[in-house]
Amino acid sequence: MNRNGWNRSCLVQAFSARSSGEKTTVFLISGLILLASLIIPAAATDGITLQVFGNANMDDRIDDGDLVYAEGIVNKSNKPTELADVNRDGKVDESDLKEIKEIILGTEKNITIIDSHNRTVTLALPIKDVVGANTGAIEIMRDIGVDIKDVFAVVTTYALSNPEYYPELKGKEENKFGSPDYEKLAKLKPDLVILYKDPYKDESFDKYDAIGVPVICLDCFNKESLDGSVRILGELFGKRERAQELLDWYHGYIDLIGERTKDLDSGDRPTTVFYSNPDYYYPIVKVSTKKSGNHWMVEDAGGKNLARDLNSSTGTAEVDREWIMSQNPDVIIGSVNHADDKAGYSADEEAAFGYMHMIRDKLMVDYAIKETTAAAQGRVYIICGDLNTGPMQAAGTAFMAKILHPELFEDLNPEAILKEYFDEWQGIPYRGIYIYPPLK
Repeated sequence: MNRNGWNRSCLVQAFSARSSGEKTTVFLISGLILLASLIIPAAATDGITLQVFGNANMDDRIDDGDLVYAEGIVNKSNKPTELADVNRDGKVDESDLKEIKEIILGTEKNITIIDSHNRTVTLALPIKDVVGANTGAIEIMRDIGVDIKDVFAVVTTYALSNPEYYPELKGKEENKFGSPDYEKLAKLKPDLVILYKDPYKDESFDKYDAIGVPVICLDCFNKESLDGSVRILGELFGKRERAQELLDWYHGYIDLIGERTKDLDSGDRPTTVFYSNPDYYYPIVKVSTKKSGNHWMVEDAGGKNLARDLNSSTGTAEVDREWIMSQNPDVIIGSVNHADDKAGYSADEEAAFGYMHMIRDKLMVDYAIKETTAAAQGRVYIICGDLNTGPMQAAGTAFMAKILHPELFEDLNPEAILKEYFDEWQGIPYRGIYIYPPLK
């Protein structure tokens, strides 16, 4: 099926209409879908360069167009590009054309990428044994049809602590965030270790090199990097088409929400503070900056992130309470991690409801927060941080849109989008609690 940028048929049940005073789920008819396709461009292909050698024309995929462009380089009719030199020998010639053909056919023996840390890494294919130090990458790999039970030898503590969400990973060996066991990894000799964008604590490229284990960094959380990371994983694991379909689905919702909010005046965009993990950091206040995925959920949903330009290399910045009072946000969003009694898929719903209720109550009586417009109008929410995990941001952005613009998105059903994500992409049934107070 040609999805033409994104599959609008996946919008089924995401929007609802009110009929005779009742909220009734409706299906978007084909005419509306066609109209939407004419109005909203295929954002999944806009401005993205797939950082894989073989992408000769420097667009968002490797296909016959790259072979044609590389032939033009060989014939002196096209300008050379960095990614056209597949074997990285300083020239583009017939040997590169041969390797591009193999990549298109999926018969290549090696693949060279530029990762999120701007490192050039060559990997032998097929990749069979992986260490998942990046939970976002694990999620995306299951999205695109990789058998994570078969592929992963070692996974994150975060994934193992979410057994209902990742039942396939039960019994896997644990990789503690930022503290790899190099001796154990040297014995396992995995084909690949996937880290977050930047190494953390004891993670060291030199140490991985010393034990002969290849490693790449991927940013699976920031909207600006998500497309590239999904596409790279699609190339590494032979899931190129499924990766494209995933991005079509994700951008379908992001673009539809963005289409409704793009013309809002600055004064119509609620000023928002995204408080990272208040249950863990309180009374310290850490807020999300423009380097975090939380920022994009707020901005895409028609909000104004007050911490956008605060100085931070990590995506969160510590602020004092005087800053909160001086900014006087219209909305405050606090996030908590998944856990048995906190939030998310594996949580006991009654316990999680009580926990999120308790965290919100704590914020509502804080001497600075209670003076804000957000508290005065009851617009303080606690959400599960997993809503910012890769393509699940489509649902996270829908929750933000419903919070920030309830009248503009009266017909939007964020839980339907989340259910669709679990059903179609993760292959698991919908369950869990993700926001408090519940949205109307």
